[in-house]
Amino acid sequence: MRIDILFGGLSGRSSRGFLGWSSCALIMREHMVPVLFDTAGFNERAVLLRELAQRGIRPEDIGAVLLSHFHFDHAANYGLFKNAFYYLHEREIGHINDAKSQDAAVLREMYPHLQGSGRLRVLSGESGEVEGLRWVHTPGHTPGLFSLFLEYAGERWVLASDAVKHQSELIDGIATMTLDPAASAASIAKIKAYADIIVPGHDGLLRLERSDGDGGLLQPERANDHDSLLRPERVGESGVTRIYAVGRTTVEVTVYTSDPHAAHTVVLES
Repeated sequence: MRIDILFGGLSGRSSRGFLGWSSCALIMREHMVPVLFDTAGFNERAVLLRELAQRGIRPEDIGAVLLSHFHFDHAANYGLFKNAFYYLHEREIGHINDAKSQDAAVLREMYPHLQGSGRLRVLSGESGEVEGLRWVHTPGHTPGLFSLFLEYAGERWVLASDAVKHQSELIDGIATMTLDPAASAASIAKIKAYADIIVPGHDGLLRLERSDGDGGLLQPERANDHDSLLRPERVGESGVTRIYAVGRTTVEVTVYTSDPHAAHTVVLES
């Protein structure tokens, strides 16, 4: 198996709203169809197709699209992959159809097309396997959000999507922008208890190291040259002692004004 992170996430907002730059992963296995976990947003559609083409993957080659939840920045491009089956959790479908919901990030206008495609597959319960991959219900941010819990390259990975949006949520165990703070806290704790590597929804890869169970500290693995220690070591209920950011994302954004000579560049680091 190979997990290829097509997009690392980035947390950012402006006066016009959230940037919505989310993570997106391609999962490749020998003799099995390629799988996408989330699809990024409309603004990244052309780049998504280019990233796949560079790996020799055509849109029609994708056999499954796992939609962690149905927000605009994670699910908008599912329709590019017409030969794929699309997977959503039953509680996310309930959230989409909830007329009382004030969640403006849901792609409600697109759901009738998805529902009528004949290719929607509904996940139910707390965990299971789809396309040979283990999924776990990790609600909070939305009621039906699910993550992938995988063993890869000798480590335990969680493709968390917005169950863990960024480093601060992982460190503090408290989610921002969540419909259910208690459920989010439980989901973060569940992910912490399992993972060595986490792919957050809006941040770069995060690495966890743990105590030895006796209150002492294990010697940390040598961080890669491109890893950075986010905060001093600490021990919580999960036993996590160090969290590293792996391959941080830096983005230069040029901001233009009505005066063409007044343009300036803002550097955002996830």
